This record gives sequence, C-alpha cells and structure tokens, in this order.
Amino acid sequence: MNNRSAFDVMFNEWYAQFVYFAYYFIGDTEVCRDIVSDAFEYLWRNFEKVEEATAKAYLYTVIRTRCIDYLRRQNVHEEYVAATTLLSEKMVEMDLKHPDSRILRIRKAMEKLTPYNRQILESCYIHKKKYKEVAAELNVSVAAIHKNIVKALRVLREEVGTKGNQDEP
Repeated sequence: MNNRSAFDVMFNEWYAQFVYFAYYFIGDTEVCRDIVSDAFEYLWRNFEKVEEATAKAYLYTVIRTRCIDYLRRQNVHEEYVAATTLLSEKMVEMDLKHPDSRILRIRKAMEKLTPYNRQILESCYIHKKKYKEVAAELNVSVAAIHKNIVKALRVLREEVGTKGNQDEP
C-alpha cells in the first residue's frame, strides 16, 4: 500500500472518532473538526517519519495537545475580556468627566503598535475574525497570531491604563 492509500484509509477510518475525542475536551464540533483536520494535515506532512503502526497513537497525542492549546487560548481570551470589561467600567466613570480622553488614549496607544500588530489586533477584535482566519490571511501560524495579540494587548493595557490613572485627580 502506498503512502497516499495508507493515509486515506487512516483518515476515513479514524476521522469521526478523533472528532468525538476532541469534542470531549472542547465541546464545539466545528472547532473539533478544525483541530482534527489540522492534525491529519500535520500527519500527512510528516508521514514519512511516522510508523504506520503508531500513527493512531501519534494522532491522539497531537489532537490532545492541540485541544489543550485551544483551551489555554480561550482562557487567556476570557481573562482578557473580563479584565477589559472591568477596566472599561472604571474608565467609563472617569470618561464621563472627560469623554474624549479615553478615545485619545486608545488612539495614541494604537499608534505605538507596529502596523503588523495593529492589523492583527483590528482583525481579531474589531472585525471579529478568529485567529485561524487571520493566520490564513497572513500566511502565518495561529501561534504567531496569538503571540502578536498578546504583545499588542500588553502595549494597549500599559498605555491606556497608566495614562488613565494620570488623568484622575
């Protein structure tokens, strides 16, 4: 059996059970399908290095790891949303006194970002695109998108947070 045939057999036999396995962790069928498809793509790219007898165990490990990575990213995102909401509520109180100050602080903070970081941040948070979509558009990994989002949010948090505290009496 050639590589293509062996891979096709594996894909057809295992795809559904791997989606179910990922669903145990994630609970979102579409995300699970993406994770499993990515894992099979990874297997295909490394098929020469993986023994056919251990391919199933290999895929279980890859899928489990990617599910955990996805959940970590979700937790970071949820923590950011909670922190941003709290920060927004505090800033709204302050901004009632100086309504344009918050917008000016955000604009100045955005200017400190690199054009690349700004583009990624705007794509994810303003245009509501998923990391995977932005990664595909920019032809980079999802991890690169995540890294740049973290970097951009750190800059915004530092700039908006510190300047916001200076405006208070």
